[in-house]
Amino acid sequence: MSTALAGGPRETSTDGATTGGSMNSGAVADVELDAAAIDERATIENLMQLYMHDFSEFAEIGTLHGEVAADGRFAHGALDVCWREEGWFPLLIRADRRLAGFALVSPWSALDRPLDRAVAEFFVLRKYRRARVGMRAGKLIFERFPGRWEVPVASYNRPALPFWRKTVRASIGRDAEEFAGDGERWSGPVLCFDTRGCPPRRS
Repeated sequence: MSTALAGGPRETSTDGATTGGSMNSGAVADVELDAAAIDERATIENLMQLYMHDFSEFAEIGTLHGEVAADGRFAHGALDVCWREEGWFPLLIRADRRLAGFALVSPWSALDRPLDRAVAEFFVLRKYRRARVGMRAGKLIFERFPGRWEVPVASYNRPALPFWRKTVRASIGRDAEEFAGDGERWSGPVLCFDTRGCPPRRS
């Protein structure tokens, strides 16, 4: 069972729409973030498979990226760190109380410089992307954890960069600074910004 985010209540973004329990209208009234408890690790692992399947679209033939193991599953890094090490926050994203995705917040800097938080992984089911659930969830994350942020975007994940630019701009009211990774520690652009002192902004 999900627990509220440590140190505060469940984070909710309300869009002013009503659904009455039905998703037929195409609108999502509420987007929520829950801290994922250790016993919900399997939920994140399951969503991770869908996330990696989406990423496989960008993998080049002849590389190991986007390949599955003999059991038909994508391999991914150990998730133990999310509950074991300080600075990691595994989050579940819900749309009108339905599971809609996950996010992993970490203290790792793609630019190897001081920061408070970084978006390590972020996934929203395709069904909910049409309803701006991803942007609303991103804004909730930045509001919940004020500080110096990095959002590293893999060079091959072209659709992600305009999404994060727009989400950051909607969150802090200005564009993020962008830096190029060094090609070893990180390959791709890195969005850098500070959410301290930024009042919550409506969608």
